[in-house]
Amino acid sequence: MSSLASSSAVRSALAGLSAGRAETIQALRRQLVSAQQTQSSQRVIPTGLKSLDQLLPGGGLPTSALIEWISDESGQTAASVALRAVAPLLSLPGCLAVIDERHDFHGNAAKAQGIPLSKILLVRPPRPTPEEAAAANQSRYVRRVSVCHAEALWALEQSARNAGVRAVLCWLDRASPAVMRRLQLAVERSGVTILLIRPATVLGSASFADLRLHIQPSNLPEHILRAAPPKARPLERRSYSVRLLRSRHGLQHEGAAMLHQHPWDDRVRE
Repeated sequence: MSSLASSSAVRSALAGLSAGRAETIQALRRQLVSAQQTQSSQRVIPTGLKSLDQLLPGGGLPTSALIEWISDESGQTAASVALRAVAPLLSLPGCLAVIDERHDFHGNAAKAQGIPLSKILLVRPPRPTPEEAAAANQSRYVRRVSVCHAEALWALEQSARNAGVRAVLCWLDRASPAVMRRLQLAVERSGVTILLIRPATVLGSASFADLRLHIQPSNLPEHILRAAPPKARPLERRSYSVRLLRSRHGLQHEGAAMLHQHPWDDRVRE
């Protein structure tokens, strides 16, 4: 009998040690993140979206960071969420450089998320000639090194090193590990935050980003449907879930931020 009691006591003690060890590990991780942010002069600015801030390590969007926003859709959804998240960061000195290789960015997309047009530097690499476009469609290699794409990458790297830039928004379907590593080093030195809008095809690849976020469509909440003006009905599905897939600092927050866009003004809200 005493032997059984002794075994039970040992198991209880071990369970207590395991729980205590887990808490200690989490505390050490938080201290490590804090130390790394201090050493790199990294600041965290809350996005103003409570559920998203709870998902992000540190409670907001970091400066001196490379952030991937991955979407299963065309990329406009991810861009809207990224713009909404970065808007408070632009209260700091510096502009938002938008590298628009596709030539389809419109200032109203930023304005809808609370970003003044005066804070935007729009960079548009020249479109490829018909000959270059035809070659790109015929050769996978030529497409990777097309003039337009190369100039977009050059503009992205230059913006990431520019003292007058606070953040950079860029659609990046493909990039070599060497390019991603250069971007990582650039933001560490400059303090710029890079927001990369990327397709779901990159999910299987390694990431150099400080944060990798995945945005997926979700069902629009009933209270939003009821609140819509009559002219805005029927509504498209414009509700999204945002999940944190990777944090460079090792802190992984479970769950998802649920966001939506009002179709009458396109602003991202909770």
